Amino acid sequence: MKFAALFLGLSVALACAQNITVQVGGRPVGSANTLNFESGTGIIQSCHPDGGQRITCTPSYDSAVVTPRDAIHGTENVCTSATHSTSYACRISRGTLLGYSPGMTIVLVVDVPCPNQCSLNVDALGPVSLKRSDGVTDPLGTLIPGEPQWVFYDGQIFRLLGGGGGPRATGQDRDRDALARRFIASMETMAYARTVSLETTAGDVHKTTTSNAIGNATINAVTAGLPGQHMWVIIVNDQISGKTVSFGNNFKSAGPLMGSPGKSATLQFISDGTAWYEVARTGNL
Repeated sequence: MKFAALFLGLSVALACAQNITVQVGGRPVGSANTLNFESGTGIIQSCHPDGGQRITCTPSYDSAVVTPRDAIHGTENVCTSATHSTSYACRISRGTLLGYSPGMTIVLVVDVPCPNQCSLNVDALGPVSLKRSDGVTDPLGTLIPGEPQWVFYDGQIFRLLGGGGGPRATGQDRDRDALARRFIASMETMAYARTVSLETTAGDVHKTTTSNAIGNATINAVTAGLPGQHMWVIIVNDQISGKTVSFGNNFKSAGPLMGSPGKSATLQFISDGTAWYEVARTGNL
C-alpha cells in the first residue's frame, strides 16, 4: 500500500515536472505540458525530431508574403562600370539583383563617356539600351566618367533622369535643368525642444514652433548636406515671449535668431558639402 502511494506521488510529480512555462517579452503567457508552434502571416514554422530527447524547430518566411531584400532592391543601388567601353556593366553595391523590374532606379557611375549609343548590364542580367529621359535620344555625351547619374528602367530600356554633364553640339544642355510649371518642396515639421535635430534628408523646408515651457533652443543639422543643396527654416515664435534659437552642428549662421512674441522668421541656407551657410533671414513676419 505504501509502495502504491509512493508510485502515485512520483507519477504526479513527474507529470508536473513536464509542464513548460512560456514567456513573451519577459511576461508569462501560460504553463502547460505541450508547446504548440503556429505559423503566422508570412512566417512558417517547421519542426522535426532531433535525436531521442529533442525536437528542433526552425522558423522561415513565406516569400509570397514577405518579399526578399534582393527582390525589393532597396536603396543599395550604386553601380560602377569599369568596362572601359560604352557597354557598361556593373553590380549593385550589395546582394544580387534578381531581375529588371519597371520603376527600378540605379545610381550609375561610368568610366568612359557615351558619345552615341551605349548599354547597361546589371548583375549579368543582360545588356539594356541606355537613352536620355525621352526614351529615344542616345546619351550623346551626357554621361561623364566619374559623375554619378540616376537611371530609370521603364520596362524596356534604361533612361537617364535629368541627363548628365557634357555640352551638346549646340553648346547647350537643357537636360541639366528641371523644367516644370511648379516645384513643391517637401516640408518637415520639427518638434520643439531644447535641442532640435533637423533631418536634412526629410525635405527642403523645415518648420518648428517655440514653446514657452521649453524656452530657448539650439537647432543641429543631422548632416552637412550635399554641395549646392538649399534648404529653408521657418521658426514660429509663441505668443508668450521671444525665444532665442541658435544654430549648432553643421551650421555656419549669422548668429542666434532673436524671436518676438507671435512673430515668425524664415532663414535660407546653402551647403558646400561640409556645412550649411546662411544666405538670408527675414524676421518679424
